[in-house]
Amino acid sequence: MNTVIADQTALKTPPTVPGLPLVGSLFSFRDPAGFPVEFMTQAIKQYGDVVSVQVAGRQLYLLADPDLVHDVLVSRVNEFHKTNTGTTEPRALGRFLGEGILTADHEAWRPQRKLIQPLMHAKHIESYAETITRFGEKLLAIWQNGAERDISHDMTQVTMWIIAEAMFGMDATNTAEIEHAVKAAQAISLQDLTTPLPEFLMGPTNRRAADVNQTLDKVVESFVAERQARPDIDRNDLLTLLLNTKDEDGQPVSREFVRNNILTLFLAGHETTANTLTWALYHLDRNPEVRAELQREVDTVLGGRTPTLDDLKRLPYTQMVIKETMRIEPIVSALGRFVAADLELGGYQLHGNSLVMIPIYTLHRDPRWWSNPEQFDPTRFTPENEAKTPKFAYIPFGGGPRVCLGNHFAMMEAQLLLAMFVNRYEAHREAQSELPLLRHVTTSPRDGLKMRLTQR
Repeated sequence: MNTVIADQTALKTPPTVPGLPLVGSLFSFRDPAGFPVEFMTQAIKQYGDVVSVQVAGRQLYLLADPDLVHDVLVSRVNEFHKTNTGTTEPRALGRFLGEGILTADHEAWRPQRKLIQPLMHAKHIESYAETITRFGEKLLAIWQNGAERDISHDMTQVTMWIIAEAMFGMDATNTAEIEHAVKAAQAISLQDLTTPLPEFLMGPTNRRAADVNQTLDKVVESFVAERQARPDIDRNDLLTLLLNTKDEDGQPVSREFVRNNILTLFLAGHETTANTLTWALYHLDRNPEVRAELQREVDTVLGGRTPTLDDLKRLPYTQMVIKETMRIEPIVSALGRFVAADLELGGYQLHGNSLVMIPIYTLHRDPRWWSNPEQFDPTRFTPENEAKTPKFAYIPFGGGPRVCLGNHFAMMEAQLLLAMFVNRYEAHREAQSELPLLRHVTTSPRDGLKMRLTQR
């Protein structure tokens, strides 16, 4: 698609959501639950697939057409930036992950991708299957018939154990402090995206971010210090591979590179899968016919034993449940990309120094691509049905060259753990009230998810 605006008068202006003087739609974006997914969904339903929104002086564009999403994430990826083009200060996740592989813009990202991608090769990822099931058994040993558990906390705990062992070769003990830091980082990142403030008002937020970074720095320092204290142990985890990584000139990578990417792999490597498993158990409870079909599969394949890597191909319905969970409650509710200069997209003119938001939540529930989108139906992900769905109508891990590097690990981990839990227990939520959500960078139950366990 031609990105040069030869005749600006021929371009359309995206329809704009009406707002208040000066603040625009600020109060609609200040949703106490986090990302304002209902506002974004309604705006797209009313105004179309490209919608302009003014938020306290910032220009935002909502984008919900799969072909245009493909343009942003794939064919024109270099025109849409990870970092905020309107400030030199790091914002959102960049405050905490620096120029790590998740947050770096194109120039800083490319060499990192080249260095880190081999670390996520299938031969490394598949070697972690035994670690995943070992810690799954550790959690199951804690569970008891008839006990009420906070499933959200348990899923965070087990995935943190796994990522700490698989990626860094150590136990994650101080999980409460880390969980608190992760939640605070997500809240600050969301505020940066949805409630932009002028620099002179950023003092309190900057101080909160500095406190979070102190906690995160301690996590990294403990990982590295433990490794340096025991250099005699032969390890093949990702921390060892990171510490031994050389740049394109054959020199050791910087300490900052190691720090930013340790945090990226650690934080992204447990929070996302924990929430996916939490929502899977929640929706299985709400859809007993789906739970029964899943139980039939795991009972037939596993018969009560612990799954192995070789079992995954024989657990297709388990994978379909995971995929449907990520459709109806995506890992990330929206993706953001910054626009530096005026450009054309889909026949519309987008202004520079603006933010494009791709509302994944809206894409995943659009009735044009999904029949009965509010229904939890794993059969959407049979091979035949997947082939009928526009590729960029389903992007739980993003897409294009910046697709999540950990997607294969996350899918393997979620499939193995879900099969283990369903094989041993049913989990039921006794409360009849609506479950309050917290949609920050990832979506979790605001107050946890209490469920009663019944041993099978």
